[in-house]
Amino acid sequence: MIQFESVSLGYGDKVVVSDINIAVPEGKTMVILGDSGSGKSTLLKGVLGILHPMSGRITVDGDSVGDLDEKDILLYRQRIGMVFQEGALFDSLTVGENVGFWLWEHTDWPDDRIEERVRTLLRFVKLEDVIDKRPEALSGGMKRRVAIARAMAPQDPKVMLYDEPTTGLDPFTSRSICDLIRQVQAEFRVMSLVVTHDLHDAFRVGDLFSFIHDSKVILTGDRKTIEESKDPFIRTFLST
Repeated sequence: MIQFESVSLGYGDKVVVSDINIAVPEGKTMVILGDSGSGKSTLLKGVLGILHPMSGRITVDGDSVGDLDEKDILLYRQRIGMVFQEGALFDSLTVGENVGFWLWEHTDWPDDRIEERVRTLLRFVKLEDVIDKRPEALSGGMKRRVAIARAMAPQDPKVMLYDEPTTGLDPFTSRSICDLIRQVQAEFRVMSLVVTHDLHDAFRVGDLFSFIHDSKVILTGDRKTIEESKDPFIRTFLST
């Protein structure tokens, strides 16, 4: 389980999200929704251990993230797959080198084992044939698929984090990325946190949904709970 217990997060003295209580059950996907600047991506940084709670506690699969020392946080992050906004691939590396980058940097695996792992992951996202191409030769959707493969490279993750995974994509490609996110969840039984402002994509990938407004969670629940909400902000969000 991923659990936020009365968590406040921010930068310096500035509080970005306050008194957050969210729980993501094993094998489920929680989508975090809200307007720009509401603190959605800040929650992902808390799960990664990049930001430590100002108050409260974040636990992931039994680990209290804020209590992990430098050595343990590195081991912990091996169980977390992170897909950054717009892919964030290294332009100077090939697709295969992007996917295998962490393995070359942080393991003593021989090259043939790394290549086997890279090809397995690219096959999973249906892109093995572009292993020697550079990101500039790929479409936006292909870059997101490569980013998902890269996030899974260290080992089959327990948790996947997605920061606006469909931003800038056309509707057809967005649907294909959402379907891949669901496939990752189903086949690897991961817990996932997806940050998005796109309601259609949210409903396509999510089991549970949490709305943030004015730095706080105003509602968490399944799709039926969200659609039946009378909250004015959520009604406006749904109508747009």
